Amino acid sequence: MTASRITAVSPVGSYFLVLLLLVAAGLVGTVNGNQQITGNGSPKSTTSGGGTLTIIPEEEMAHFVNQSRMASCWHSNPELKLKWRNPKNAVIEETRGRVHIENKGSSLTLIFEKIERTDQGNWTCEVDDPSAPASAEALRKSFKMIVYEPISFRDTSNVQTAVEDKDATIRCEVKGHPEPSVSWYFNGQPLHFGHNGRFSKLADGMSIKKVRQNDTGEYTCKAFQISATGSSFEEKTIRLNIKHKPYLPKWKPSIVDAYGYVSGMVNLTCEATAEPPANFSWSANNKKLTQKSHIIYQGQHVSMLQIFIKTSSTFGKYKCEAKNELGTVSQEIILKEGSKPDPPSLFQLRGVNSDTLDIDVGATKSHDTPPDPTTVIGYRFELMPTEEYSRTRSWDHASRRDFDVADGATYLLVQLIPDTKYLIRVAARNAAGLSDWTEVKEFSTLPLQPHGISGSSAGPALLWTLSVALPLALSITQQHHRFAVAATTE
Repeated sequence: MTASRITAVSPVGSYFLVLLLLVAAGLVGTVNGNQQITGNGSPKSTTSGGGTLTIIPEEEMAHFVNQSRMASCWHSNPELKLKWRNPKNAVIEETRGRVHIENKGSSLTLIFEKIERTDQGNWTCEVDDPSAPASAEALRKSFKMIVYEPISFRDTSNVQTAVEDKDATIRCEVKGHPEPSVSWYFNGQPLHFGHNGRFSKLADGMSIKKVRQNDTGEYTCKAFQISATGSSFEEKTIRLNIKHKPYLPKWKPSIVDAYGYVSGMVNLTCEATAEPPANFSWSANNKKLTQKSHIIYQGQHVSMLQIFIKTSSTFGKYKCEAKNELGTVSQEIILKEGSKPDPPSLFQLRGVNSDTLDIDVGATKSHDTPPDPTTVIGYRFELMPTEEYSRTRSWDHASRRDFDVADGATYLLVQLIPDTKYLIRVAARNAAGLSDWTEVKEFSTLPLQPHGISGSSAGPALLWTLSVALPLALSITQQHHRFAVAATTE
């Protein structure tokens, strides 16, 4: 009987035995460090049995658009290659650009030069090893990018227009993430949006049904935004102008009377509000009046025709027309012959202090209804310092003050220079125009009083001294004298 022997083979011997069998089979050529060369000659990366993958930030990173940030990733085994994937699972290979990678030696850095809303999501760093299982926790880590967008107003003009009697939209497109909530204010007061109201809230603004003129004003679009990191508030004020045809003032009829007198001058005034402002034109007897032959002053929403009445043929019908792209309105002014008023018969000083002259011209108000066109309805004062007139000998630069008539009223010429002589003249005014000037008179303001003393307070103070303080002082003196006499007698 032949006895059999079993020889124990060590683990190392077994490894080389298997390796020799593989070489004999042609499956493995050589072994070099951690790389194995396969039969087709291509390299294959392998990983060590352990190690730690680290990323910063570890969980979430919240930022606003247009900010710059970076994230880093490294492995405890520096020989392993790493790569970054975006939220769409695409590998980031670019080394330049808005989002790119930079190899810092032991780490792979992800650079965001300018964050965008589309960057929101999970960004993943992983070991670049095709043989590693996809679910290997140690080989893959992610952080969540949260992107906030601050409130902004896009395509929102500060001045917007609407057309009267038509529906309009006030545009205020608010952008942001999280999505802002929007409220509206009109001239500082909150707007309420109802199902049956004229105002409706839109995604990019608000709408108004059948726009009216009183819808003109300031609309404020207020946006509120609340996020996990805090809250913010922004507002945009929009001026809404309502385009409308010209309108005459409500108090003014379409046909009015005006008065003048031969050798006098009259101003015919025409007013009409419009948006855009109206262009005014004047005509008389169906003949257009131009600035070449007439004096015409143009202003916003007003025009004035100045006429010097040479003969009675100047009286008659004048027409003013106001026109813009949305319509036309006209007014007729019948220029009638009136009478020139007489100058005031009374012209005297009633009171004075350092900066005011109180003038009496004997004003008497008529209570006739309708008023007679010859009735005096006001007064015009012209005044200038005597010294200034002495230099110029002209009233061209005189200060002019106009007053309406009132029963028994005197007229205060205020804001004058203290201790100054003034030359003053007055003319009466009726519907036809001004009278001749009165004679020129000279009045003087008082010197400026020291602080706490004025002409108006000196009288009452003196009266109190004479009526109260002086008798009281005399009484005390007499009582003191009697006490002194009695003490001497005792």
